[in-house]
Amino acid sequence: MKPRIRLAVLAPVLVSSLALGSAPLLAASAQAAAVPSLTCSVKQTPNTTGKYNVSVTGALPGTTVSIHGGTATHQFIFSTNADDDGNASTSGFIPAGKVTAANQGDKVTCGTVKQAEQKNAQDQYNAGFQRGLSETLKTCKEQQANQGLTQPDPNYERGYNAGVDKALSSPKCQ
Repeated sequence: MKPRIRLAVLAPVLVSSLALGSAPLLAASAQAAAVPSLTCSVKQTPNTTGKYNVSVTGALPGTTVSIHGGTATHQFIFSTNADDDGNASTSGFIPAGKVTAANQGDKVTCGTVKQAEQKNAQDQYNAGFQRGLSETLKTCKEQQANQGLTQPDPNYERGYNAGVDKALSSPKCQ
């Protein structure tokens, strides 16, 4: 009978020590899984030349985020703090080249100035195309791209005109 009492007394002690011993490991792995991964993007600031917005997500809240851009001879270097959600952003004149962001040992490439310019041109074209298409389909009459705009973006205007052409050649307007 005595051996059973000893096992009955020792078993809960052994089980609890195993559980407590693994608790720090479980907490550490849960904390590592909770840290978001760093991402960033570069967008051309509307209606400017050479000025870009850089947005960073996934930084540790309240920590410093470093943003670098340009080439070896012309650089853009900026530091800012991540907000409570781990987001940070800045805007400025960035010379041609690659843009990166770093936070607490993580470093990611945001893209290049050229990619940002190409995306902006494509976004402007798409916005113009959609507006030209929808406005022309309403009346089936040729529209002007600069209605209500003082100086439309050239890519927007090209897209608008392409949208007008597409609408006028559609079966609805024939």
